[in-house]
Amino acid sequence: MNVAIITARGGSKSIPHKNLYPINGKPLVAYAARAALDAKKIDYIFIDTDDGQIALEARKEARREKRHIWLIWRPDDLRGDNVNHGDVIKHAVFEITAKLPELQNVVVLLGNTVMVDGELIDQALTMLDEHPEADSVMSVWQAQDDHPYRALTMTAGTLQSFGDSRPISTNRQAYPPVYFYDQGVWAFRWQCVNMEGPIRPWWWMGNVCLPIVRPWIAGRDVHSQLDIDVAEWWVRRGHDPEG
Repeated sequence: MNVAIITARGGSKSIPHKNLYPINGKPLVAYAARAALDAKKIDYIFIDTDDGQIALEARKEARREKRHIWLIWRPDDLRGDNVNHGDVIKHAVFEITAKLPELQNVVVLLGNTVMVDGELIDQALTMLDEHPEADSVMSVWQAQDDHPYRALTMTAGTLQSFGDSRPISTNRQAYPPVYFYDQGVWAFRWQCVNMEGPIRPWWWMGNVCLPIVRPWIAGRDVHSQLDIDVAEWWVRRGHDPEG
């Protein structure tokens, strides 16, 4: 059995009520709900939140098809800006296993991105089916101009290289490949929440994580006006899940 968990809290410092922000006339959280509903390999969908309006908007997507999205209400100790996302996920998984002991795999979706769809979810779950040695699958993008070798820090108002002092080429093609989570999907075997694995800071991904490499722009969540503009562009160019 596979489940999707949409994590979407009510508070936000960057954009007030971010997960309800309208993108092309639909609240942001509805896009994650639509992706989970479109995935063929998902058996149950849950919305993990501390905000009743967020839960309502996510469930509207399901009601249009006479389907259901189940609610996981966050306890007080898992609310606010400084809560570890992994603790939220672990709590949600434990809530689900208490009701669905046959649970096998979990897909976590962020409530503040339009750049997910059912095909991406199904791809991740298919990879878990085909690779029993893997604990998880994560969608990522490959760094180039924003490679860690080019990172800088600031000391007393001046810029310094971040990391060691070895010579670094200006030729980005000379760098070893580096990947970043792209805010798309986390898919993992539910037992990973007990493992505290080495893939930091996403310790709930176990020890063996397989990648889905996507273009950089395909994995942007919303934290700023620029992100909103990109999300609206993404939907306008034909990625709206309702066409």
